[in-house]
Amino acid sequence: MRADSVWLVKDLIEKPKRQFIIPVYQRNYDWSLTNCKKLFDDIINSYKLDKKHFTGTIVYIRGYHSSKFDEDIIIDGQQRITTVLLLLKAILDKAIMISDFKLVSEIPDYLFSKDNSEDLKIKLKPVKSDNVPFTFLMKNQNSEMSTDSNITKNYLYFVKAIDVELAKGLSLSDILYGIKKLEVVEIILDVDKGDDPQTIFESINSTGLDLSIADLIRNFLLMNEINQEKLYEDYWLKIEKLLGKNSLTGFFTDYLNFKTKDNISQSNTYDKFKDYYMKNGFNKTSMLMDLKYYANLYVVFIMEDNKFSPEINGFMSDLRLIDQSTIYPFLLPVFEDFDKNLIDESEIRKVLNFFIVYSVRRLITGVPSNSLRGFYKTLYNRIFKDQTHKSHYFDSILSFFMQLNTKDRVPTDDEFKNSLINGNLYQKKNLCKMLLTTIENNNSNETLDVKTLTIEHILPQTLNEVWLHELGENAEDIWSKYVHTLGNLTITGYNSELGQKSFNDKKSIIKNHSKANKLNESIISASNWSLEEIINRAMKLADRLLEIFHIDNAENVIDYEVNNGNSYSLIEKEKLVSTKPVSFTFMGDKFFVKSYKQMTKTMIENMYQIDDSILHKLAESNYSAFGTRCAITYDKNLLRTHQEIKDSGIFIESNLSTVYQLLFIEKILEEFGLEDEEFNVQVVESESSEE
Repeated sequence: MRADSVWLVKDLIEKPKRQFIIPVYQRNYDWSLTNCKKLFDDIINSYKLDKKHFTGTIVYIRGYHSSKFDEDIIIDGQQRITTVLLLLKAILDKAIMISDFKLVSEIPDYLFSKDNSEDLKIKLKPVKSDNVPFTFLMKNQNSEMSTDSNITKNYLYFVKAIDVELAKGLSLSDILYGIKKLEVVEIILDVDKGDDPQTIFESINSTGLDLSIADLIRNFLLMNEINQEKLYEDYWLKIEKLLGKNSLTGFFTDYLNFKTKDNISQSNTYDKFKDYYMKNGFNKTSMLMDLKYYANLYVVFIMEDNKFSPEINGFMSDLRLIDQSTIYPFLLPVFEDFDKNLIDESEIRKVLNFFIVYSVRRLITGVPSNSLRGFYKTLYNRIFKDQTHKSHYFDSILSFFMQLNTKDRVPTDDEFKNSLINGNLYQKKNLCKMLLTTIENNNSNETLDVKTLTIEHILPQTLNEVWLHELGENAEDIWSKYVHTLGNLTITGYNSELGQKSFNDKKSIIKNHSKANKLNESIISASNWSLEEIINRAMKLADRLLEIFHIDNAENVIDYEVNNGNSYSLIEKEKLVSTKPVSFTFMGDKFFVKSYKQMTKTMIENMYQIDDSILHKLAESNYSAFGTRCAITYDKNLLRTHQEIKDSGIFIESNLSTVYQLLFIEKILEEFGLEDEEFNVQVVESESSEE
């Protein structure tokens, strides 16, 4: 590897017989107008101050070289090189227009290589989607250029920016002088001498756009591969077109949460992806094949897909509407079972319907969602650890939930109905619209499209004199308690017409214009709108929703109650004195340990995987789990005996008795918003308690 500070134009671009290649594993040309404006402003300032401007790193691999021609592969810096060439082309075109013959003679040497074959003349060959408009531009076939391309947009920006500077008195030569003041660090890699492009690429502190997780994974899978173009065409491009660029990061995160025991977040997805690849015997082709397979399942999670039935698409649309993407790592293996014919269409519909019902009940009753990602991550293995349970697929899922006694259990009918009647439904607007539309569309021939409707209040959102009179005594109390509840809400396309109108005016508009007949029958039949009407309507609508979002009993009950022998919960801390742990169970996974000290450390390391930011926050505050004694800190000197959590710089106190070790775990679960019931310890009798 050789690194030198060089002039971008004179030392790098101007070389007469060279072409820079942007390989298929690189992202597209993504610079926005904001990026271009900043670079252009820097160029103008460099001219005015007669001062060089450092603009980042250009890294390339020495590709095909001969005495007549160099073909170099860009690893980092394509955004800057492409942008500068677009600006140079804009200057050339303006020079031709105003007959600046000096520049008309000079600039082509920066854009084209001399005496090369036609396909090698242009100094830069972008990735395929960018190469078409770039080639059209360089060959002056501007009418063929796509207006959606960043190549086109940024070229046109520079044309206008140049005109602005010319109007201020600058010349084209002045702007070119500023470009010639751009300095870069040129890093040339030589693979034959052991330079590893992937390692160097990851360590580069580029001044360009931040790389996305998808960019990093694409480069990891395609860089250095001899057959990279085929892999790109056959796998990566198809995955990208299938899911869309904006959904790739979510797909990779959910894929790894399904495939690994580690808790994956966007911040660690790339590192965990490389670990998974290395530890599981993949090569680049087999990895891309696996990703493509699951991408074909995942697509229905993010959009309607004609590979699946309208019913399945409908269920997934509902999950998206109420923002339940945390369930995707659980659904990936479910859809894999469906794809492999382990379950049929009827069975997967029942599964998806159950999770719609479950999600709606959780959201309505206000069950906290902070543990939901970890719950869904382990759920599939908890239910189907015994593969024979798949012979009664839906019943196994239903049986598991019916036996669950943590906060993740299914809310009861009474809890659900009470929350429907009294809860603030309007604050969950998508869920509110879904429930109101579901009431109307259930068993109807004509269905209303939730996307075209708005939520309307009968009692208005702002209490005015008309409604103070309408409600009578205790008007403000009634309004504040019930304005956003189920009994007071409907759906209509005429939101702007209802507003602050009186009840009779609203009733008339609803009667004549709204198609939501089931929802509005109680409103239209009422002579006035008071507390009694609101409560009666809420109870009727809640009963309908209970019928729609009901829970069936399992036809074949699967027993998930395991005989744990000497197994204890955190409530039974005192019983564990003079015992020795052999294992503990956390969120359905079992961990074998030899001491309470090891158990506490292992447990907290699991919590660190779930959300390391919580533990970092506790360490920063020198967290005390019991009294004034510090238990979690960055400063190990504050502890009597310390253990470090996963090389994180976070230290925990380990000089604790059995009861205090368990109290420590209980407090940490509380900090993470998790239930004590998620944890159990299995023990044997010991001669003395552990200190």
